[in-house]
Amino acid sequence: MTYRVLTGQISHETNTFSKLPTDTEAYRTRALYTRDEVPERMRGTNSEVGAVLDVAEKYGWDLLHPVVGNATPSGKVTKDAWETLCHFIIDACGFDGPFDGIVLALHGAMVTETTDDGEGELLQRIRDRIGPDVPIVATLDLHANVTERMAANANALVTYRTYPHVDMYDRGEQAAELLQRMMTGEVGGLETVLARREQLDGFDHGRTTFEGPMTEALRRARAYEQEPGIHVVSVNGGFPWADIEEAGPSVTVSHESQSDRAAEIAQEIADYGWETRADRTIENWSPEDALAYIRKVGGGEKPFVLADFSDNPGGGSYGDSPALLQAMVEAGLENAAFALISDPEVAAAGLKAGIGA
Repeated sequence: MTYRVLTGQISHETNTFSKLPTDTEAYRTRALYTRDEVPERMRGTNSEVGAVLDVAEKYGWDLLHPVVGNATPSGKVTKDAWETLCHFIIDACGFDGPFDGIVLALHGAMVTETTDDGEGELLQRIRDRIGPDVPIVATLDLHANVTERMAANANALVTYRTYPHVDMYDRGEQAAELLQRMMTGEVGGLETVLARREQLDGFDHGRTTFEGPMTEALRRARAYEQEPGIHVVSVNGGFPWADIEEAGPSVTVSHESQSDRAAEIAQEIADYGWETRADRTIENWSPEDALAYIRKVGGGEKPFVLADFSDNPGGGSYGDSPALLQAMVEAGLENAAFALISDPEVAAAGLKAGIGA
């Protein structure tokens, strides 16, 4: 039997404290592909959609991919951009269906000018259009702010398990393979339960580079997934730079007829996130302390890399703070580079002055 499947991506990590609106042009600048552009651009990439394309070929799915949209973290998604992206998916549900299953690549921390819960609203719109019986599986970024509406409208939520994020393809493959099993009837009646505590940050903000709260939580999650009827246990670090009610860490369990056990698992890992909320695998230094350390230990063959935690464009900041640059200049560093800073006036003055000025 050939299964007809809908896939796509609508992704954004929204920093609600940013004044920069995320409009349609912001999506075009990073990634906005439609219909036939999707396989051309996404096949062979380390992405969720890249994995879905491969799984679709493996099983011979009749796959529809109306849109892939991903914008750099910034302020709220504009109403026009949000409705444009949504309609690619919702219109496909109505005009190109019926579908046997849906697998989407989402982020989980999208806030728009009209809703604090972009993914929850999208999933509910889809569910309202296709009915209760078509399985929906969605992938999420590890820093998702998972909401009750997201859990209620998706049969399974599959979250990244690495930070820095390198397992996008793996999670997309996991989601697509699970959808295949649901469509064949091997897995039936999946539901998702959600647990959280009253905290904005936790699980060491999701860091997996060193042993810590997140790696232990994921170890527990993998062990629980070996139990009958427990198919996905996702640990979400949350995104605290979103001034919304349901921001923060959470745990979701997608289960098959194991409601009580799934809720128990979600609560147990959420409790662990609360108990370890103060534990960190990194130490934040002031620019002055970092430069003092470099002067103390001296040079060497390997470079030092200083990361500006507070002005990180990857979390929706502006990238325009001169604080670290000032500290480097005042420390008299030589053989040093600074990249990058957003200051068009200074850039223009430097270009006019010329190299070496």
